[in-house]
Amino acid sequence: MVSATDFDQAVGQTFIVETSGKMVALELNAVKRIGHSPRDGGGFSLLFKGPREMLLPQATYRFVGSEHAHDIFIVPVSQDATGYTYEAVFN
Repeated sequence: MVSATDFDQAVGQTFIVETSGKMVALELNAVKRIGHSPRDGGGFSLLFKGPREMLLPQATYRFVGSEHAHDIFIVPVSQDATGYTYEAVFN
């Protein structure tokens, strides 16, 4: 089971996600702990920033980083001039 500490050192790292035959780079911007979570090891969320040219719909994607690969369910949560922000919640 993944934990927040598995991602703490990856903040700022780019993960590659493949969707519809295209490779999309998402940067891990933040790891946030969730207080009072019933999850073993505690709950947390991950915030990723992606390009503005492509919106990824909520779904599970394979995130490939420099050291590990994880299947992560993400949801788009906001958009600004630079791109989309996605959140993954482990609770």
